[in-house]
Amino acid sequence: MRDHLYLFFFMIQFSSGCILSNERQTIRITGYTGGSVVLPCSCAHPQSTVITFTWQFHRSGRGWIKVFEDEKYSGRRVLFNENTPHNLSLLISDLRQEDQGHYECKTEQSTSIHLTVKGCDLVQNTEAVIPVTGYSGESVVLPCSCSELLAKPEQIRWMYYVEKAYQEIYPNEKSEKHKNRVKLLNQTSPGNLSLHISALTAEDEGDYYCSVSSQTVSYRLHVEVTLRTEKPHIHTSISLSTLQPSHQTQELEPPQQPHQTPQYIFILVAVFPLALILTFLALSSRYAKVHKHILTVYCK
Repeated sequence: MRDHLYLFFFMIQFSSGCILSNERQTIRITGYTGGSVVLPCSCAHPQSTVITFTWQFHRSGRGWIKVFEDEKYSGRRVLFNENTPHNLSLLISDLRQEDQGHYECKTEQSTSIHLTVKGCDLVQNTEAVIPVTGYSGESVVLPCSCSELLAKPEQIRWMYYVEKAYQEIYPNEKSEKHKNRVKLLNQTSPGNLSLHISALTAEDEGDYYCSVSSQTVSYRLHVEVTLRTEKPHIHTSISLSTLQPSHQTQELEPPQQPHQTPQYIFILVAVFPLALILTFLALSSRYAKVHKHILTVYCK
């Protein structure tokens, strides 16, 4: 009997279709231009079957538009339900600012998602024209970036002022003298739009600007010409006297005076033998007296 009840409840749930996990809730998602985002939607029960569902986007003036019928999403939309039927999430790649707005995942019920897409706003410097200095034969970086480093601009251009007009040097190298010498430094950060110029010459000096949509940041590059190609001299704390170069005259120490024997040594050398002689004479005289006295006594 219990087994039949379990089967009965399972059939009720199975036949009820997909009950959304986030039914009647508004989920807020943030993405960045040029990146990707996943709009989550799934059935609460993994064994649920989805009879029909759709993703739609609310566009001002046109109402709700089905995502998979709108050409602006062509090649940028992917569903996850092929491998996991209960997962109805939508992946949108190569995000654009026009993708921002309200989305709805709709089955028998619906889940609402608000997508915010942050774009590239250039970081502005307090100076109207930013001065940059480089050196001939070396490289220089003209700094330019989005306030959101994860945001990739839909279009970026670098311009150079030459012959009384601006020419594009990135991405289209219309200036021949910059050909194969410029690149962006955004390998890891899409919002880093800084321009790297290699093998600088005096002709590279001048005015540049970084442009994103209607925003620009201007630069004035000054190139200093170096006459020497050898490596710069490295100063060390080692003194010249320690290195002893062959062309330097070494300062000699003053010659030492010959060693002089102190005067008291001579006095000791002269007095000491005299003292020995006097001591010997005194002992001899005393010995003679003693010997004479012994003889006198013996003779008596």
